[in-house]
Amino acid sequence: MMGNSIQVKYLKNQLDIYPDESISGFLFRLSQCNHYHNVNYLSKYLCLSFYEVQNNQFTHESLRKLNDLNGGLVSFGLNNGYELEERIGLDLYTKILMRNKVKYCPLCIRDKYYHRTMWMVVPCHLCIEHKVKLVDQCPKCDYVISMAAFFDQKCTKCSFEFIYTESIVIENRIFVESQIQLSNGFWNDNFMIMKSCNFVDFLKLAFHSFHLLNGAPDYISLTLEDLSIFHNRSNGEKSGLILATAIANVYWMYNEFPNHFFLVLDNFLTRNRGQVNYEKLKAFDDLFDVKGFLWVQEAYNAFFINQIDKGKIRRDFSIFKKNPDLLLNRTNVRREEVRQLTGIAYEKLDELSDYQKLKLEKILSNGISRYLVEKATLDNYLNEKESLISRKEVGLVFGINSYSVNNVVSAGYLTPIQIAKSPNRQFQLDEVKKLMERCSGQIVIELDPNFIKFHDVLIKFSTCSLTIVDIISFTLSGQLKPVRILPTGTLADNYYEENEIKICLEIVKRSKQEENGFYFQDVMKKLKIGEKRLWRIIKENDIAADFTLHMKDGRKRYYFKEDTISKIKLFISNQDNEIKLKRKIGDK
Repeated sequence: MMGNSIQVKYLKNQLDIYPDESISGFLFRLSQCNHYHNVNYLSKYLCLSFYEVQNNQFTHESLRKLNDLNGGLVSFGLNNGYELEERIGLDLYTKILMRNKVKYCPLCIRDKYYHRTMWMVVPCHLCIEHKVKLVDQCPKCDYVISMAAFFDQKCTKCSFEFIYTESIVIENRIFVESQIQLSNGFWNDNFMIMKSCNFVDFLKLAFHSFHLLNGAPDYISLTLEDLSIFHNRSNGEKSGLILATAIANVYWMYNEFPNHFFLVLDNFLTRNRGQVNYEKLKAFDDLFDVKGFLWVQEAYNAFFINQIDKGKIRRDFSIFKKNPDLLLNRTNVRREEVRQLTGIAYEKLDELSDYQKLKLEKILSNGISRYLVEKATLDNYLNEKESLISRKEVGLVFGINSYSVNNVVSAGYLTPIQIAKSPNRQFQLDEVKKLMERCSGQIVIELDPNFIKFHDVLIKFSTCSLTIVDIISFTLSGQLKPVRILPTGTLADNYYEENEIKICLEIVKRSKQEENGFYFQDVMKKLKIGEKRLWRIIKENDIAADFTLHMKDGRKRYYFKEDTISKIKLFISNQDNEIKLKRKIGDK
């Protein structure tokens, strides 16, 4: 009797375990070597179910007992699949472990007939030594091969002897290379299968990438069929070849990165639409919640930014909903989106493009014409538009009327801007503020009685032709030094020293005289004659003013230059000489 009442300390026939032999395979071989009808005798003693025994699921206690039965000859380690679940995690362990059946290499079993640890891993489907495909079902009747059938060396259903299995060599370079890398990674945690990915990281990357590859063409050309990676759990089983082919496609996908990665994404978008698209992408980008895949995320983001730049996807695409800041990195914006966000009509966009304020590009996407606006030019236009103010708003900043703003512009202190065909001229707010800041008075606590407020200056000296432009000019030149009580405000809040104003008035007067001539009243003073006589001489001799200023109230102001005044003086002199001559004749 073997059961729990076993009396012997160890088995009669003891074995060494091969370096790469699975613990399950060793137990079946040990049971067979000791002529037990099946493995159940030993499994009951080890307190394990048949399911656990054939799937390499051993506890520490069961392995201790097994080693004792074998006379303490063996030590179970990583190469035998010991603590594989702890090493790769439950999730991956569940996905890659082959359950309730086995596979084998036809050439390996002819050499030595035992079960290799690597044969437990579903995506490992190539014998690295012989470069032949592993067999996971009866070559004759396609029936599954259990561990018990494997050690009976024949099919349970048709009795085909596995030793006679024909070997199939796989020559596909990418498939073979990926299988070698996977095998090396399985045995060595520090081995990088590719780009900073060890065995565990690569499998995590692979299982997320399957969501992009499922339904895609076989990029490594091992088969002519599209990839169908996810098996139907209701009536299907995990296929080692399908999973190995999928793994090889993942290996290809991340080689020559990111070019192959972009090809897969582009094909994915072509094949998938709507909700299916969203669900598969969501399943893939869950990868970015796992540490260590920033390099994939950066390329993934760059791809979709490129797609939106080409007008192939819209801003409501899932990746941009999840991370809206990515939209800041795009270079183009769809025309309809610009209209929606800014309210700028299509006709206006065309006009701005004609005037090179915006760069508008027409492209064909799936036979449909799309218009893209270069984001940099759009941002510049919107920033410029936001910084522009109207003539009326300039007046509010300075505290003057719109007519006076025109005079300030004509004097060259502000630069008008006209956008496209707009009839309105606008002004840079920053330029306006800087000019106002230069014209603002120094802040004082108390005002000297000699200081006059801005508008009072204009009223008091209006007859002397002192204008707002003159006040700005004298302020900028330092000849006027305004002050104010309030820290902020307009020109209306400035005060000016009266003596400085009078000095400036003299400058204005001289300038006007040089430009337009002397005012009528100044001519009277200069010639020392009365108004009536001056008018009479001008009219009698048909002398015209050099410059006539038409006032708003309809009045006129006449200006005379030096030459004209000299002419008037000559007429006055002649007239005086005639009067003197008449007086002399009268006296005689």
